[in-house]
Amino acid sequence: MVLGLERYGLINQGIVPAKFQIVKRLEAERGDSLIDIHSNCKEEFLEMWREMDISILKEKTPKYSFLDLKIDLLKEMLKECVFCERRCRVNRYERTGFCKCGVKSHYSSEFLHFGEEPELVPSHTIFFNRCTFGCVFCQNYDIVYHDDRKVNPKELGMIVDIRRRQGSRNVNFVGGNPDQHAHTVLEILKHVESNIPVVWNSNMYHSTELAEVIEDVVDVWLGDFKYGNNRCAEKYSKVRNYFDVVSRNFLRANEHGELLIRHLVMPEHVECCTGRIVRWVSERLSRDVRFNLMFQYWPAFKAGEYPEISRRLNGREMKRAMELASLYLDNVI
Repeated sequence: MVLGLERYGLINQGIVPAKFQIVKRLEAERGDSLIDIHSNCKEEFLEMWREMDISILKEKTPKYSFLDLKIDLLKEMLKECVFCERRCRVNRYERTGFCKCGVKSHYSSEFLHFGEEPELVPSHTIFFNRCTFGCVFCQNYDIVYHDDRKVNPKELGMIVDIRRRQGSRNVNFVGGNPDQHAHTVLEILKHVESNIPVVWNSNMYHSTELAEVIEDVVDVWLGDFKYGNNRCAEKYSKVRNYFDVVSRNFLRANEHGELLIRHLVMPEHVECCTGRIVRWVSERLSRDVRFNLMFQYWPAFKAGEYPEISRRLNGREMKRAMELASLYLDNVI
């Protein structure tokens, strides 16, 4: 069993239920005050989650579940969208904000991915289009700036079950970024029968309002921790208050699931970003948090317009990043 991902392992062994399967079996009331009803259901859900009783999978799903309530709440939020901390507050039924997403979600591909972290492989990855960031070095710009196939939640839910039978150890919602598609993700999960861990592969720039809803279906937060300060984030990803928001979200995620943190080391940013991130993780989360130190940076997309990051990492930078990570963390991939 992997340190820090113990419950994830138990779900895969069929010993405990995935969170969304509990949410699907918890009956909810219908009413005008969705937020109040959600808060009441959440208290009951947390008790059931802590019990880790696999027998709940034998129970029938109610006509209107906690999951249905969450979907309705998210669809209501779309009228003044604050899914991410950009807080565009646009009515996504009428127009789009920064992420260029309306109500309907699109995805570029889904497949069994063998290139993720060892404990996730094979991972059933569903790559959603669009993103809440504007990274100048984006390596997935073909996914981010186009809409490919429109999501059919029932169809993708069935595919999740098929991939599970083919050996997937999780369903991994990624992109782009999954946050702006949260309502669609929950609709997909409504049609999933398998007891499979849900991995939320995110830039972790979501709002507290979104976290309140989605954290009850996420088993593993596979979060990017890109920058160690706000200045670098605004320059290269066009986001404000980055470190404040993302550190807040990692702390909350740590209380509501398990963490696997990714950090892409960038040229000229080892001290200002890598160093500060590993120190913060060790002090505020744990030295034992599963941490993937990634050296795959290459100057994609518009990185050539920024001389300081228009090259690959050199040996000195990789060595220094490893020294810092090893100094502060014990569970580095």
